[in-house]
Amino acid sequence: MKASMRAQAMPVAVVLLTILGGASAPAHAADSALKCSAKTICLWYQEYGEGDLYQWKGGYVDLPAKFRDHVWSFRANRSGAFIDWSGGKKTCRSVSPGDEWNVYREDFGSRIDAVADKC
Repeated sequence: MKASMRAQAMPVAVVLLTILGGASAPAHAADSALKCSAKTICLWYQEYGEGDLYQWKGGYVDLPAKFRDHVWSFRANRSGAFIDWSGGKKTCRSVSPGDEWNVYREDFGSRIDAVADKC
């Protein structure tokens, strides 16, 4: 009886892991966090902290062309604000120390034009 219950439970576990994408983020996400200096906000060109890295240290900064509308992941080691300038209108998202997104392009990452201390 126990063996048949295990046999039924195994496919359910496989389906759950597939849906949830595994138990943790890829190992390279942890590696990328180590590259992000204290008191900065790190922006990556690819998901999970992969690809080119831009480190923002403070003040208002228009992002380099490569990163405008293309921040696929980030980690905040300080507070700041992400700014989008669409049609002359400012839209802003505040971030706090400890905030991070590994897949940000489907949210505000495809709209960021600048970073600043505050909205």
